[in-house]
Amino acid sequence: MTMRNHLLGLALAASMAATAHAQQVDCSVQVNFEAVPSTNKDLLRDFASDVKTYVGGFNWGGGNPDEKVKCTINIFIQSVIGENRYSAQVFIGSQRPIYQSPQSTAVVRLLDEIWEFTYVRTTPLNHHPHSYDDLTSFLDFYMYLVVAYDNDTYERLSGTSLFQKALDVARLGQSSGQKGWQPSTTTFARVQLIGELLNPAFEAVRIASWTYHFCGLDSLALNKPRAFGNMIEAVKSIGALRKKVDSRNLIIKTFFEAKAKELAEVFLDYPDVTVYGVLNDADPTHTKTYEEALQQRK
Repeated sequence: MTMRNHLLGLALAASMAATAHAQQVDCSVQVNFEAVPSTNKDLLRDFASDVKTYVGGFNWGGGNPDEKVKCTINIFIQSVIGENRYSAQVFIGSQRPIYQSPQSTAVVRLLDEIWEFTYVRTTPLNHHPHSYDDLTSFLDFYMYLVVAYDNDTYERLSGTSLFQKALDVARLGQSSGQKGWQPSTTTFARVQLIGELLNPAFEAVRIASWTYHFCGLDSLALNKPRAFGNMIEAVKSIGALRKKVDSRNLIIKTFFEAKAKELAEVFLDYPDVTVYGVLNDADPTHTKTYEEALQQRK
């Protein structure tokens, strides 16, 4: 994808450097198989490197591969459920740089507790987007999700096409009938999250993510008061929507799971301490985090 310049709407006459949309993923993969019997451990010795090679070898966005999303995949094998078949819990996280800052910001942090897959050490992992595979389809879903989330932070709603690809994968998963792809009222559900990400009723969260990251964090080096104002408006927008939707909503929960600690810290030098009331009102799940930060101000 070509480089894009975005108008920040700042009072001062400054512009940010053009931002390239990332298309590939630079992923750290760790696999914990302590729970696996010793007789099976050898069968998994190449699993982490195979996953890393698969994820890093495909251009998920289909465009300029120069910019890469930083991603972490931590796989915790829970048990052996059949010949070369395993159950696992997986943490998927991503981050991206902040403009003119040595720091990075977490974009998404997800814990998927239900993954069952088949892995044969001598069989290469191949990308087949139109057919279901219990191993690669899971990875496909999350890599499309990670890159789409990242793109949304740089340009308003620009992750839509990749979220749609993630939805296509989720539909294949649903058709398979396998665990983890079905709707759930008690646990994290892939189909619920991707459905919300593409639902116009929750579009305000995606727009707020762009406002928070691009017009907020990325603008702190250019105009701090204006940047803080944009970040607060983004939080208020999500908070207003939260009060109108089902408490089981995932898109809002996912935003604050990634951002609560950062929100608490970034406003430590904001002149008006009532901002912590705004944070708590929008995100009561992390009240303790915000209250602890507020105590540092006193």
